[in-house]
Amino acid sequence: TIDGGETWDSRWISEDDFHLNKMFPVGQSLFIAAEAGMVYRSDDNGESWQGLLTPYEGSFFGGMALDDAQLLIFGLRGNIFQSSDLGENWTQVESSTEASLTNGLRLQNGKVLIVGLAGTLLVSSDLGKTFTPVPQENRKGFSSLVSTAEGDVVAVGEFGVKKFSSKVLDAF
Repeated sequence: TIDGGETWDSRWISEDDFHLNKMFPVGQSLFIAAEAGMVYRSDDNGESWQGLLTPYEGSFFGGMALDDAQLLIFGLRGNIFQSSDLGENWTQVESSTEASLTNGLRLQNGKVLIVGLAGTLLVSSDLGKTFTPVPQENRKGFSSLVSTAEGDVVAVGEFGVKKFSSKVLDAF
């Protein structure tokens, strides 16, 4: 759409029929995390898309910017990959989980959170190079995260809605 959603034009971004799971900005580019190990990048505000090779053939459910050129993608079976060059090259990051990862968030204090099924909550203090699992009271899955103006995190998932204090997350 170019008119605020009044009208829409349908457009394929790939000849393959992969599910497109999450769109997110990184610097001046847009990215889409998809299934079958596919990640797409647009450098022209979504007019055209380039498929990027990743070292994984499973589904990616989410992704997030770490800075103007660095990003994480994550998904099925706890797989996390990091790129420092807008998706040209990827490095696998150890997640310590087999659970599917569904959403991520970079906090105001610089910490990175990634959440997923089975109550998975991962925290990184080094821009996604390493993650520490944070045990949850139950194994109910996370769907999404948002940060509040105060720096706390609100999570939504099978457990309903839960607020995490930034002070609690600072311990990790």
